This record gives sequence, C-alpha cells and structure tokens, in this order.
Amino acid sequence: MENLTPEDKLEASKFFYRTGDLDRAEFLLKSSLEDTESHETYFFLGLIENQRNNWQKGLYYFYRSVEVNSEYGNPCNEIGILLLRMGRERESVFWLKKSLRCTLNDAPHISLFNLATLYKIWNRPERSLQYLHKAIVMKPDFEEAKRLREELNSAI
Repeated sequence: MENLTPEDKLEASKFFYRTGDLDRAEFLLKSSLEDTESHETYFFLGLIENQRNNWQKGLYYFYRSVEVNSEYGNPCNEIGILLLRMGRERESVFWLKKSLRCTLNDAPHISLFNLATLYKIWNRPERSLQYLHKAIVMKPDFEEAKRLREELNSAI
C-alpha cells in the first residue's frame, strides 16, 4: 500500500466507490489525504457521507473541496442539493449558481436541473423552464429534465 501514489489511491477509491464498497473507498481516500490534499478526494469523501445520510459530514467535505479548489463545481452542486434538503433554499441557490460559474464542472446540466427544481418548489414555473431549457440544450438526452419540462408545461 505504501507504494501507491496519492493519484493511484484516488483512482482505486473511485473504483470502490462506484462498486459500492464505501468502506474501502473511504480508507483509500483518507490514506491519500495523509500524502496530499486534493479537491477530488474531499469531494468523494463528501459523496460517501452523503450516501450514508451523514449530511453535516458530507457538507464539511464538500466545503473542504471548494476550499482546496474554488473552481471545482461538483461540490458546489452537492452543497446546493444538501442545503435544499435541509430547507435552506436561499443558500442552495447561491451554491447551485456558483457551480455553474466554475471552470471545472463535470455536469453543469445537473446544476441547471437542480435550479429548475428549486424554482418549481417556489412556484416559479417560467424560471424553472428557463433552466430546464438550458439543461436540455446542454444534454439533449436528459430524460428527467424533459419529464419535468412536460409536467410544468401541462400545469401552465
């Protein structure tokens, strides 16, 4: 194990995360942090805690990820989702929009969808539809966004 680089540990932890072995993924991620801080390492630790329904701990790791790399949009989106679940909607909007401004974001269409969902909750279908349109343009096969768009259009 001591022969593995932090990058090797991170890649192995991603594999274990994807296969559902959260304990092994967490071990490798924390072991990697002993060598070097990485925004991705904190992000995946946050995902693990989120899957375990440890939202406060998940938030901690997502915030740490943003501290290490303020241009990483993935944890910003996750922070927005968690804050929304906690009923902190206004804060959620800030983080979801921040996610869209970040230069490193694997799935900006997800942030747009989450904003659309939030505006639906606030009974602002026109704003929700704007975000859904952007998400679908970005990812034309985004079925969940298409379903929400149909739902909103039929309600108007």
